[in-house]
Amino acid sequence: MKKVEDLFKARASSPLETAMLYDGRVGFTIPEYQREYDWSEDNITRLYYDTLNGFQRLSDSAGANAFTFLGTLILVEEETKEEEFSGVSVAVVDGQQRLTTLTLFACALSEALRRQLKETEFPSSVDINVKKWLEEEVKVRLYALYECAIGSQRVSPKETFPFPRIVRRGDARGRSKSSSDYQSPVGRFLEGFADYFDSDKIEYMPPALGTGTDAGKLARNYQLIRGLIGNLNDLDWYEDTECEQFEIGWARRTQCRNLFERLPDYIKDEGDRNRAIEDLVKHTELHPLVRTLLFASYFCSCIVLTRVTTEDESAAFDIFDALNTTGEPLTALETLKPRVINFENKKSGYAGSLSDLAFGTINKNLDQRFSDTSKKQAETKDLIVTFALYLEGKKLSKDLAAQRNFLRQSYDGAAKNGAGSARRFVQAIADSAAFRRFYWEQDGIEELGRFHKSETVDEVQLLVSLISAMKTSLALPILARYWTPDLKLGGEARFIEVLKALTAFLVLRRAATGGTAGIDSDFRAVMAPIVGHGSSRKFSLCAGVDHANTLLSPEELKDAFKVLLRHKLKTLAKESWTDQTAANPLYEQSRELVRFMLLTAAHQAMPADAAPGLWNKAGVKASAHTNYFLNYKTWRGSHYATVEHIAPETVPKHGWDIAGLYKDNILRHSLGNLILLPAKENSAIGSDSWEKKRKFYLALTETSVADQAKRIEEAKAAGISFSKSTEKLLSDGTRLSLLDPLRTVEAWNGDTVVARSKNIAGLCWDHVWPWLN
Repeated sequence: MKKVEDLFKARASSPLETAMLYDGRVGFTIPEYQREYDWSEDNITRLYYDTLNGFQRLSDSAGANAFTFLGTLILVEEETKEEEFSGVSVAVVDGQQRLTTLTLFACALSEALRRQLKETEFPSSVDINVKKWLEEEVKVRLYALYECAIGSQRVSPKETFPFPRIVRRGDARGRSKSSSDYQSPVGRFLEGFADYFDSDKIEYMPPALGTGTDAGKLARNYQLIRGLIGNLNDLDWYEDTECEQFEIGWARRTQCRNLFERLPDYIKDEGDRNRAIEDLVKHTELHPLVRTLLFASYFCSCIVLTRVTTEDESAAFDIFDALNTTGEPLTALETLKPRVINFENKKSGYAGSLSDLAFGTINKNLDQRFSDTSKKQAETKDLIVTFALYLEGKKLSKDLAAQRNFLRQSYDGAAKNGAGSARRFVQAIADSAAFRRFYWEQDGIEELGRFHKSETVDEVQLLVSLISAMKTSLALPILARYWTPDLKLGGEARFIEVLKALTAFLVLRRAATGGTAGIDSDFRAVMAPIVGHGSSRKFSLCAGVDHANTLLSPEELKDAFKVLLRHKLKTLAKESWTDQTAANPLYEQSRELVRFMLLTAAHQAMPADAAPGLWNKAGVKASAHTNYFLNYKTWRGSHYATVEHIAPETVPKHGWDIAGLYKDNILRHSLGNLILLPAKENSAIGSDSWEKKRKFYLALTETSVADQAKRIEEAKAAGISFSKSTEKLLSDGTRLSLLDPLRTVEAWNGDTVVARSKNIAGLCWDHVWPWLN
């Protein structure tokens, strides 16, 4: 019987160390039973974000927290040898998706580093020895990246021949071109990369990879990875991600400087090394090259795989089964709890303490609601991202190691200031969990009456439903700063004032820019602490570890929002905002925003007498009985559930103003060509003419039973069918008054759409701007 230690060997290794197994002669083989390479865009983006966040954390720590852990790689040393391959063939039992993706990253990083070196012009003021050293660093790093993807086997005393590190069973790694045969996409891709690396080309154009789905997936994923790496030096890209750009000044710190592999050998004197680093920091022209080089070095040496190697395939499968049935790792909150218990036990005891009660609230809002461990893990990660922003104005990733480290360090910082501070910290997490539960999740929003008075709860439910529907989670820390569980006893008016101001900012910002356009960075700026002389666009709303930071007044918060709006939009004039909003294809950018704007424009309005298709509020007496659309019941109801096009989304063959409506790809998706209908009701008439579609709208808006019945018959005679749900809605006496302005439009054309877009946008501005001003 074998000893336990003889069954397998396990150790942590980086991508480069993994590639250098067996003195660099290792070749990985994907067995027949493994599925095709199919890692998703989400998986790849997550890997890149985690690596970027680890790269950034290196600036603060040289410990385990600075590494990026990617899971397990299970390998079996194969007894059968590849006939023409003198290396060591190893079967990948588990981890082929990660291993293949890391290899694609190595290729893309190699290409990016070549490009950066080619594009970088060294200023004459850079010391010549620094230039030579940096070029040597790039040369060494390029070869290390190459080694991650390509191995070399000796075919004669003076000659070597490259082989792909990864192939699938059926490929033949040979000792020459003639004896090599790669049928798999990954084998062909890496064979092509080996040729590219030996050329003078900057861009790698992969060869034909085949026609299968796996070939298409690999080609698309490589382009995705190239694009992600291309964002490494784009500061604007980081605005809409959870990542921070690596600052070249961090290279002064020992743990970051160690990423320069040749620095100690190439520049011997410590003082000269310091001056070399300062040369890099001073010359911003070099920063893209240096950042790419340092990231490539981090990739090669600081990503960590747990490599399990065995000669026994059955043992490999047993290990695989064990690793895949143990479930999710502990959440960051679960690893914080023992620390809290230990602290409280040194005081008066954990049981019954305020921290114990706070964890009871956390348990109620997390553990008891998410029996599925993966869902609980995901919700906990989201909670801690918003809590870090709430507490310290800190941009935190969803990386588990980073979150555990943040909670540990922040709690320790609070505990240093005494038991009261430590307990406030834990209570703040509990309050944040409760706030997310009731102001973010739909079932919780339904119960907001427990915190708000009967006369205010409807408006709160409407506005937080909009924020949730638009997935604007970074608004939560701002609102949480003004919230307490006992709002009914005081502070509700202030909370609602802040909620309305934030909603106005969200609507005005997103409507004008269309996409998110860095709006998360604006929310972070509101929370971010002001450091030193400060920034004109940081407002320090975060609570602070001791919750000692001064809370901005609602007026100060509104001023902050206006500063951020003005910075992005350049002006806060209604006319320019309206023109900009009307020109956006908002259907493609945020349909929930479109729903809110359409309801807002029609709220307590009447169809304009002299302008068919438009709404008018001038001189209209506000009344709950006159088109009262802005309420939670309407928002959640089925009557106006979906955003639909009036002129069809796809270009029709006839029946429409083709030249006016379809002159570009924007107008048809703008506000003026959109309407709200019961779910998918618009599909009943598809791309039919405006004449037929108008009959449909008339049938939905008649005011008398007799006229409605007549219109329905006319519509059906024209070939229009109504869904059963809509027929029931009509038979119940419901009319869709939101469609009233369309009744008088004789011809639907480009001018009508533009006028209607500006009308809706202008009325929406009139409604929400006072919330901010």
